[in-house]
Amino acid sequence: MYWIEIGVFVAGLVLLAIGYRRNRRHLLLAGAVVLFLSAALGGMVAGFVDGYGTQRRLSQH
Repeated sequence: MYWIEIGVFVAGLVLLAIGYRRNRRHLLLAGAVVLFLSAALGGMVAGFVDGYGTQRRLSQH
């Protein structure tokens, strides 16, 4: 999981750099969204796994 977060973070930085250099606003926006997702990715996945596991445990009883 840690490597995925780093990969998404680097992808966001690359999008920001390319968008800034080429003066493309949509790439800047995409880079900002990807950076936001890289920061929240760990918490989102942990919450999803916890909720999915709880639902499975409740349905087995």
